[in-house]
Amino acid sequence: MTRNHFKNPHAKTLRRKAEEKIQILSDFAPWRAILVLVVAFSFAVQPLHAQEKSSPGFAFIPFENKSDFKGKWDVGIDVPRFLSAYVKERYRIPTISPVIVRNFFNEQNHQGAEINDVGFWVELFRRFGVRYLVAGTVEMFDVSRFMTGQPMVGGYEAFKGEVSITFAVYDLERTAFSSTPVAVKKGDAAGEFADRSLTLTLFGKQSDRTVEYRELDKIRFGSEDFNRTVIGQACFQLGERLALQLESAMPGIRAWAMTDPDSLLRLGQSLDTLSLSFKPLTISGTVVFVEGQNAFINLGSEDGVRPGQEILVHRDPMAQDAAAGEIGQLRVVEVRGPHLSLARIVNGQKSIRVKDKISVTVIR
Repeated sequence: MTRNHFKNPHAKTLRRKAEEKIQILSDFAPWRAILVLVVAFSFAVQPLHAQEKSSPGFAFIPFENKSDFKGKWDVGIDVPRFLSAYVKERYRIPTISPVIVRNFFNEQNHQGAEINDVGFWVELFRRFGVRYLVAGTVEMFDVSRFMTGQPMVGGYEAFKGEVSITFAVYDLERTAFSSTPVAVKKGDAAGEFADRSLTLTLFGKQSDRTVEYRELDKIRFGSEDFNRTVIGQACFQLGERLALQLESAMPGIRAWAMTDPDSLLRLGQSLDTLSLSFKPLTISGTVVFVEGQNAFINLGSEDGVRPGQEILVHRDPMAQDAAAGEIGQLRVVEVRGPHLSLARIVNGQKSIRVKDKISVTVIR
């Protein structure tokens, strides 16, 4: 029996077209793979680039409180809130206070999450657009009263305020991109102010300063009344020392002043009710005497200089607003007169000489 084979007359044509299609798809495959990768990458980075560009500014989150302070102030919130206001008013840049951060966190209804979670930091960055985040711990917050003599007869009293923190500054833009915290600065800072003008107490009668001391935490933290107290002055010193460390890590901070509408808009969105109402002013002077690790400068009480302040020493007369030309650094130990202070040489002992120029930022 003969076996018949039925052939389709168009079979060769169909086979040839099929082979051509397979070859086209084969040639296109590498480009298709690249296209898929590009699209996938664009979706991966879209949440970051879809937002406005970051602004040079700081978000202060609530600090951990490890101090022994037992008063009514919530120093884990109040101290970073004070620092946020200080940085905002000193540099005129957007800052987000821990009060705003806490409110934003509560609005997000995070179940089981914490403010220190990186995921929340990314949300914070995308909401406010500021570049840096400051986290930290309040290590000490203390107001002390010293007395001499007999309490019910007579004596003298003095008061002292101390506050210290450890802190870390994170780059939120890089953190959002990598999903891991990217630190740019870690350090510690402290402020201390002692009222050395002893107050006389007679026959157990409380002085005005004693009444203020006993009712201290009835004063609103950061108010004008608070800023006049020893702990208020200590907080100002803390703010200045933190500011100096921020400048060392980010030298361009002085150039970040809000001059563009976007920065002003961000400031409006991040406003807190706390305003310190101070005017930072950079003043200049001269080293008048050097001996060992000590130096005398021609700036004093009438110039706004206070113990603990850091002072830049330089020989370039145009370097008063930056670290350019810096040859050393001083720390004020004691204010001796209206235009005279004793300072300790922090660094640059071999370089600092009489007639070297100095500059310091004071609060007016």
